[in-house]
Amino acid sequence: MICKEIKLLEDSDATLKTYVLEQQEYARKNLIRPAVIVCPGGGYALVSQNEGEPVALAYAREGFHTFVLKYSVTFANPFPQALFELGKAYLYVFEHANEFGIDKNQIYIAGFSAGGHLALSLGTFYYESFLLDKLATKAEILKPAGLILGYPAVSLKPARVNKEPSPELQKLIAAGLCGDFGRYSIQQIMTGKEDFTEEEAEAVNLLNRIDEKVPPMFIFGSNHDSVIHPLDIVSLAYKLRANKIEFELHLFNRGNHGLSLYDETVAYPWQLENMHMNEWVNLSVKWLKENRREKENA
Repeated sequence: MICKEIKLLEDSDATLKTYVLEQQEYARKNLIRPAVIVCPGGGYALVSQNEGEPVALAYAREGFHTFVLKYSVTFANPFPQALFELGKAYLYVFEHANEFGIDKNQIYIAGFSAGGHLALSLGTFYYESFLLDKLATKAEILKPAGLILGYPAVSLKPARVNKEPSPELQKLIAAGLCGDFGRYSIQQIMTGKEDFTEEEAEAVNLLNRIDEKVPPMFIFGSNHDSVIHPLDIVSLAYKLRANKIEFELHLFNRGNHGLSLYDETVAYPWQLENMHMNEWVNLSVKWLKENRREKENA
């Protein structure tokens, strides 16, 4: 496996780590594979390690070349800084496709929580001039083949009115399993303003961006998620259906927020009791393979 860290832009500390499967001498020589770029979550306040390398390795085991984006976060880096970085990461994978043995038509973005918002941002802004001009590219190149969204922050509206962390989050923070996101809300970070207007908040609400041009999506979440309201995910699915976009939605009944693979790779056994959300990995792999076959047969 080729593992190296790539600096993406001169004006940021963003990096892309590669998990590229090396060519074999005989059976897998010159094999062209799809690729998945992983955007970890963290409320745009940090970049979660649980949702980075473990996810990349899970897809690598299934035969995908994978990449993990470490993007700029905190109040000092409002929208669209992280989007520029993801766009640059996508172009890096596209431009090195021949070197790595990647199918240029099969580059996917996987994002979790705030990383899901970032992945969806590329899927909804890829044709906008401010992004294309910054990256010096074309929309037909920058459009992902599809998105994998895990408990994504879509509207950025909180699941609860009370701003205090839920008991679930308080337990995770106390155990050192979740970051304490500090004084700024995700909307404040994205707008770069402590006192943002409703119009500014709606500009980063991606439900407003869903149209007939977005790529197909695999989406999963939990009915018991206390951070991302299930209505956020269902509303996204409704918008996709209305615009005739292919998608697959899995809303599991049980599952805490931010547990990535939902197995003991990333969580303690007590966090995984009475849930089967780890099924999302196999389901998403099946979806990816189905999507690839459909494109090849089109």
